[in-house]
Amino acid sequence: MSNNVHKAILPISALIGLLVIVAYMAGIFDKVVMPGTKPMSQAYQGAEYVVGERAIIHNEMVNANITAKVNTLVASRLLAQLKSLYVRAGQNVNAGELLATIDDADLKANVSRVRAQQDAVGVQLKQANKQLMRSETLQNQGLVAENVVDEWRTKVDELKAQELALAQQLEGARVALSDTQILAPIDGIVVERLQEPGAMLTPGTPIVALYNPAQLQVTAAVREQLASHLQLGDKLKIHIPANGMTQYVSVSEIVPVADSNARRFMVKLDIELAKNVKPGMYAQLFIPTKPQMHILIPRELVKRYGQLTMVEVVEQGQLHRRFVRLGQEVGNQVEVLTGLAVGEILAVR
Repeated sequence: MSNNVHKAILPISALIGLLVIVAYMAGIFDKVVMPGTKPMSQAYQGAEYVVGERAIIHNEMVNANITAKVNTLVASRLLAQLKSLYVRAGQNVNAGELLATIDDADLKANVSRVRAQQDAVGVQLKQANKQLMRSETLQNQGLVAENVVDEWRTKVDELKAQELALAQQLEGARVALSDTQILAPIDGIVVERLQEPGAMLTPGTPIVALYNPAQLQVTAAVREQLASHLQLGDKLKIHIPANGMTQYVSVSEIVPVADSNARRFMVKLDIELAKNVKPGMYAQLFIPTKPQMHILIPRELVKRYGQLTMVEVVEQGQLHRRFVRLGQEVGNQVEVLTGLAVGEILAVR
């Protein structure tokens, strides 16, 4: 009988021992400590700092893009074949530089034809003027009728009208011929070749895309709460991670209609003297928010223990270590997000 009791007690004892170990590891036997506070059994009678708050301005970061303020599509004005294209993507061009040529054989032939007609009409007009002068002389002598003089005057007027019309045709043919030389309208960089030699062009067909690298913008979709406080001319900070550039830029345009889906306004800012910056680059725009009250304490009052930050709080003459979560630094002070309240006292030592 005693052997059976002994065998039964062993499993029960083992189970009780296991439960005690689990309870110990769970901290049931530990003294309860409030979260974020580490007690110190130490009296304090030194200098003190009273926690206060002040208004600070946060900068909200908005994703933005670099865009070209001046974009140009150089297009054909003629119905003709593209003969030559002299530029490549990424190439720098100057205003007035030859970019491409269009087949001009038909236009040259048209100019020659109009010139020939103009020469022929000029010869006829010269003869008609002579006949008119001769007729007027004979009429004064009573040798020809007045209607003969009128016929030659009419002839001269008709030839003058033809000469004027041909002069206008010649001017139009020359303009059309000059349009076969495609020139750069601005100083800029070639973005893309949109056509290749041999392509048949119609009026308005784009051939080359250009942009001016000296006139760039930052464009950003800004939520309406922030955009409502922006004004033209405001200076805002931008950062371009690709090249590490940081500078202040001016608000040049705020699109007056918001995106109804995202509730954001498109804001554009002009960049000055931007080196190694190209359209399409990612940028960060920093917009100041309304001033808000935040707790700030001197940085030297913060103690660091690895990744943790603590302060020494004086409560009833006793020091207590308390964990705090910090925000941004403002001068020689640091913002406290959680862990402290206004009016609490910190030890200064």
